[in-house]
Amino acid sequence: YENLIFTLRTLIPQGLAAAVYTQTTDVEGEVNGLMTYDRELVKIGLDALAAINNKVYGAPLAIQVLAPTSEEEGQPWRYTLTKPDKEWRKPAFDDSGWKEGLGVLGTEGTPGATIRTVWDTNDIWARRTVELPEQLEGDIRLYVHHDEDAEIYFNGIRAAKLEGYTSAYTPIILQPQALQALKPGKNVLAVHCKQTGGGQCIDLGLTIIKEPDGK
Repeated sequence: YENLIFTLRTLIPQGLAAAVYTQTTDVEGEVNGLMTYDRELVKIGLDALAAINNKVYGAPLAIQVLAPTSEEEGQPWRYTLTKPDKEWRKPAFDDSGWKEGLGVLGTEGTPGATIRTVWDTNDIWARRTVELPEQLEGDIRLYVHHDEDAEIYFNGIRAAKLEGYTSAYTPIILQPQALQALKPGKNVLAVHCKQTGGGQCIDLGLTIIKEPDGK
């Protein structure tokens, strides 16, 4: 829920004016309510819920792009459609024999994706080198558009394991070990995406988010 509200805040500068969260309680087959089905357990206390929601009414977030996605301009990727050596995710791996293409990698018609390089097999392994500044102060978030399951690595360390699919770029909270893997200078972002049916795509980038008070 907190990540959902954060995502809403990133959309406000783009013109978002309202949003509705419909799941007050769990229902049959869905357990994403604020309370359990029998109303016996409140999953988020009122004070915590108020603190999360009140951020929506504050000054907008400051968003600095560290490594752009391919949403507006295609970014270069190296990729392979055949299973690579187990070292493929590490910075020292030689990917010179892989194909080259601009993101987004996927198939035409995938919702929310501007496809520039066709990927229409079950699996893709892709790598991208990005340059990060000396100072990395703020809340670093991964922005990713994936269809379907994806595993993402920073310099060989797994940063995220994502299931299902998105229909737009989504900010992902990173665990400490993933953040520690990033460093000033060159960094390798690597991803394995698996597809079983329907549209498909993979693309990602990095941003720094700062609250209005600068933290």
